[in-house]
Amino acid sequence: MFVWSVINTRDPARVYEIYFMKNLKGYDRTGWKTGFTNYRYGIPSMCDGKGRAIYNDVDQIYLSDAGELFDLDMGGAGMMCITERETSVMLIDCEKMIKVWTLRDAQGGKTHSFFRDAVHDGKLWARLPGEWNARDEEYSPDKSKCFHFTTLQTQPWQPFPDVLRYEPHPDGEVWFALERAADKASFNVFTKDKPSRRHAEMIDQYRQLEAGKGSPQAAALVADRPLAAVAAEIAKLASQAGVSSLLDFGAGRGAAYGATGSTASHSAWPGISVTLHDPMAMAFPQPQADSYGGVISVGALQHVPEEDIGWVLDEMFKAAQSFVYVAVSTAAASQSLPNGSPAPCNVQTPEWWKGQLELAAKRRPGIRWYLRAADRTDLAGAGRFFEGNGQMARAA
Repeated sequence: MFVWSVINTRDPARVYEIYFMKNLKGYDRTGWKTGFTNYRYGIPSMCDGKGRAIYNDVDQIYLSDAGELFDLDMGGAGMMCITERETSVMLIDCEKMIKVWTLRDAQGGKTHSFFRDAVHDGKLWARLPGEWNARDEEYSPDKSKCFHFTTLQTQPWQPFPDVLRYEPHPDGEVWFALERAADKASFNVFTKDKPSRRHAEMIDQYRQLEAGKGSPQAAALVADRPLAAVAAEIAKLASQAGVSSLLDFGAGRGAAYGATGSTASHSAWPGISVTLHDPMAMAFPQPQADSYGGVISVGALQHVPEEDIGWVLDEMFKAAQSFVYVAVSTAAASQSLPNGSPAPCNVQTPEWWKGQLELAAKRRPGIRWYLRAADRTDLAGAGRFFEGNGQMARAA
């Protein structure tokens, strides 16, 4: 929603560059309260000490053009925020701030107070108008330009349902209206035509595994599609839906079917034709929209970068006439890719996967979905099962 809010309010004549600071290398995260605590202090170095930059926590939405914030008169200050301690929204003069917020200090585990003291001692702070960081009860429909949902228990998107007990946000409709608009536009940050940079990196890593680089165990893990563990469940769902065709979206190179082409069959699904596709292996033609009774993905999506799951699910839902079935492993990464990064690359909780399917279903109403999340890489065992129809989901 943050990115959509920027796009929704931007000046089309300007260029806006948004950088996600996540899992950056070289940072000592000891004592961090979030996954991004000290990244903000590395921004001047990331910009090579040139120009301006805006920092935002991700739990915010813009209600006015961020360019207005970028253009504010800083009065010679090095940074602006609503108080000297509140750095969740900042306008930064990188040329000034790189002298006191060094990359070495940002990466070295210095505390917030260290960076605040540097600003105070250098008289580099100026007050940012409050409308650019309106926190919860500070929100004013006629004035606020950036709405900050800072209270965890009332965040409308409810990111931690198994940890927190949520209450309605008194102004949550502002966020929900934005979400509805994004869903109507089928918005994703990344798309099939413009995937994330990491998507290309992972494809390269998987091709290296196929070429014999890296461990055989990692190659087997990435290539494995444990259909046997869930074939009966898929057969039941296909029978209930009365479908005669399936698309296996994530079939690798078809080894689970013994296939040599883009079509196959499975003994557990007599009378059902199976079309094969994989968004990472790129071994088969692109599927056709709205052409398959059901779309399945077995043991594949945990190998797709987190940033690309949204558009991959969108492609699955677009191709389905009746239902989408996803089986994923939530087991911790046990192997490494040739570059040393973990495999699978996208290990998530069952609740995270459920949330992603719920979001995709909102963008494609009328398609039922089913999720099998297992804590083993072979998908054996009971696991957890969820289903939904675009309106609500339930666990079974």
